[in-house]
Amino acid sequence: MRLSQIERDYEGRVDVRWRAFPLIPDHRPGRVSTPATAEGRRRAGAEEAGARFEPPPPGTALPASSLPALTASKAVEQQGPGVFASFHRAVFTAHFRDHLDIGRPDVLWRLAESSGVDMARFRDDCAGGGPHRAVMEDYAEAAGWFGVSALPTVIFGEKVSLVGAVPVERYRLLVDWMLAGEPGGLIPLDVRDPTGDVAGQSAVGQQTT
Repeated sequence: MRLSQIERDYEGRVDVRWRAFPLIPDHRPGRVSTPATAEGRRRAGAEEAGARFEPPPPGTALPASSLPALTASKAVEQQGPGVFASFHRAVFTAHFRDHLDIGRPDVLWRLAESSGVDMARFRDDCAGGGPHRAVMEDYAEAAGWFGVSALPTVIFGEKVSLVGAVPVERYRLLVDWMLAGEPGGLIPLDVRDPTGDVAGQSAVGQQTT
C-alpha cells in the first residue's frame, strides 16, 4: 500500500505510526453490506492497486463496531512492529477481501494466532483495558486536535494532513519538503482538496534525523 511504499522509499528517514480512529465507536448490530458497500470497495480497489478489495455480496454481515478490531490492534502493537504489521495485514485482508466480521472476538483471536501474536499476553493486555483506553485517546486527539472526520487521513509531522485516496506522489512531495527543512515555509501542494475516503485507520508520518 502507499504508506508501505513510502516507508520503503525513505527507509530510516520516515517513521509511520498508526493511530486508531473508529468510524463506528458505538454498537450497531445488524449492519449488512449493500450495493453502495460493493461500489465503495470497487472504487477503493481501483485507487489502491496494491491492496485487494473484494466487493461483498449483498447482505454480508458487517462489524457492529470498529472498537474490537482497533482495541486488538493496540494490544498487538505492544508486542513490536513486526507482529503488529502481520496482524494489521491479516485484519485488513479478513475485512476487505475475505468478508469476515472483524467485530467478533473469535475472528480477531484466530487472526492474532495466525499472525504470531503472544496470545497469553494479548489476552491479559486486552482484559486490562489499556488498549481500549489508547484507542479512545487516539480518537479524541484526532477529532479534537487534528479535526479528523474521514479516513484515511495521513498527518505529516503533526502539521499537515491529507485526506482520502491521495496518490503516493503527493505524499512524496510533502515528505521531501519536510526533510529539506520546509524551504520557503510554503506547503508544496494544496492540502485542502480531499479526494475521497476509505474505511481504515489514520496514520501519522514523521521524519527522523
